[in-house]
Amino acid sequence: TLRDLLGITSYPADAFPVDDAGYGFDNNGDVLSLAPMLLEKYLNAAGFAISEARRAGGLPQLAPSLSKRDAAEAARAAIRGFAARAYRRPVTDDELRGLMALWDRADADGRAFEQSLDVVLQAVLVSPAFIFRIEAEPQPGEPAGVHTLNEYELATRLSYFLWSSLPDDELFAQAGRGTLRSNLGAQVRRMLNDPKAAALVENFAGQWLQLRAMQDVAPDADLFPQFDAALRNAMTRETELFFTAIMQEDRSVLDFIDADFTYVNARLAKHYGLGGVSGEEFRRVELSHSRRGGLLTQASILTITSYPRRTSPVLRGKWVLENLLDAAPPPPPPSVPVLPEGGSALVIPLRQRLERHRADPRCAACHEQMDGIGFALENFDPLGSWRNLDGIRMIDAAGTLPGGETFSGVAELKQLILKSHRDEFLNCLAGRMLTYALGRGLEPYDSRTTDNIRQALKKNDYRFSALIFAIVRSEPFQKRNGREKPDAP
Repeated sequence: TLRDLLGITSYPADAFPVDDAGYGFDNNGDVLSLAPMLLEKYLNAAGFAISEARRAGGLPQLAPSLSKRDAAEAARAAIRGFAARAYRRPVTDDELRGLMALWDRADADGRAFEQSLDVVLQAVLVSPAFIFRIEAEPQPGEPAGVHTLNEYELATRLSYFLWSSLPDDELFAQAGRGTLRSNLGAQVRRMLNDPKAAALVENFAGQWLQLRAMQDVAPDADLFPQFDAALRNAMTRETELFFTAIMQEDRSVLDFIDADFTYVNARLAKHYGLGGVSGEEFRRVELSHSRRGGLLTQASILTITSYPRRTSPVLRGKWVLENLLDAAPPPPPPSVPVLPEGGSALVIPLRQRLERHRADPRCAACHEQMDGIGFALENFDPLGSWRNLDGIRMIDAAGTLPGGETFSGVAELKQLILKSHRDEFLNCLAGRMLTYALGRGLEPYDSRTTDNIRQALKKNDYRFSALIFAIVRSEPFQKRNGREKPDAP
């Protein structure tokens, strides 16, 4: 937001504490808070941002020989325009009076015009109207405690959903004319094609797919000396570019499950055993076999679902259930021993060790689901390279889905998901995207909306744009429930 408001290139928020996450995303309003220490950091960051913008020439300056009265009028115009952009709506008369009172006090101290103005602009950046996305409560005539968003509120929801930033001039102008809601489709298409839509990849895909965990993985250096920062970055970039292609080319969201292309540079191509790729730049490559294709076979996903020294059918199966099939297993019961990393692990095959683990009645039900899926990915080592052997033993990639369907290998698993569990995947994707768009967890009454999103995808060849259009046109996105949630039983 500071980038688009002030034109600065630094990231003062890097010094802030990490936000808590709820329902898988860190924009969930129920878990976000503003501690006194964080407010102090906001104040410092606001001063730093204004100073950087002033040095870069991005803020109003005083024209020579203006009288004191003319200077005050110039300040009023500058403050009104800046605050309107920062607040994402027109400034009220009371707000402007308060800001001008601060200007008067700063100007009375003998500061230069720019210094007095910067005091007010800094105050704008720590105002609740800037820090929070504030929406009106239900108005008279709005039944059942449900508020239909006004056009400025809708513009703000839309811009933070797709851009993670404030509305641009076009959205602001549409809201001012009252034409945004009627032109929503055209605006969404424009926004998805804008470079700022990279924020949807970074912030939605990064959390839905758990890509952010790539920064913390640490494969054993003795077993995997080839893993370094360059390979880590290449793995992450492949998945980001893959998601971007589905979004910008408006491809079918079913490509997330299986696709005939991906993106590699020379380093990642060598890791995958793909020839004909040179240089550090990423290029799109067509896949001629079923070993690769879709999210499940990308090294980023396979690495974050492995341990430092070995693969984990459990973690991989759990990832598929949570992020593709919307069937997250419950947390493990307390005091359940983990599988050993050494000793017998070097002699007893992993599948056999997991069978012993499932013999514990506390573990059996969930592990039957997770392990059966995870075995399909055993041909990929802990860094996502293809292998036929685990040590000296041939890989057994046979498994079962929760419904009892059997398969052998990742290619058959992907086809089963597409043919027999397509609705589960579409529900999962719709629910994750809707959760991110709304900034709240879904309630039981939201199931009607996710059903509508799934149907909209089916009617429109599963195109990515159909997912976004269905969300922004939905009642939960266009309206706000002013009623308090019932207390939990």
